[in-house]
Amino acid sequence: MTIDERRAREQRERENPWRPIREAVEDGMICEMRLANLTTLGFQRFFLQGGRWYRIEPPELMGSYWEVMEYRPTGIKLSRHRRENVVWLAEEGGANEYRGGEYLPKPKPYNSYWRAPDEKDDK
Repeated sequence: MTIDERRAREQRERENPWRPIREAVEDGMICEMRLANLTTLGFQRFFLQGGRWYRIEPPELMGSYWEVMEYRPTGIKLSRHRRENVVWLAEEGGANEYRGGEYLPKPKPYNSYWRAPDEKDDK
């Protein structure tokens, strides 16, 4: 990391500091998270809805085993429709259809047709 990059990071952190998790507001703001051991979660982004944190990509409900201490809003809000879609994918089992960053529709259900029973060989 160069000196200029470090200064830019420090400037960004002064302008947008980490905040305690209890101060979070449910306004659809995309947030970064920091755990109790002060590690950030990289490029993962979250939002708060209904008192629960949801990861945006891939859609998933944040586990209770994550000891989140602080958050930092990015200044960008998700649209209502995008939030509803993420919540649906995370809670309703739609996450099974979301693989590798792409939405894969479920295959058509197998139609079981009536079939005559197999013949028995009596030899």
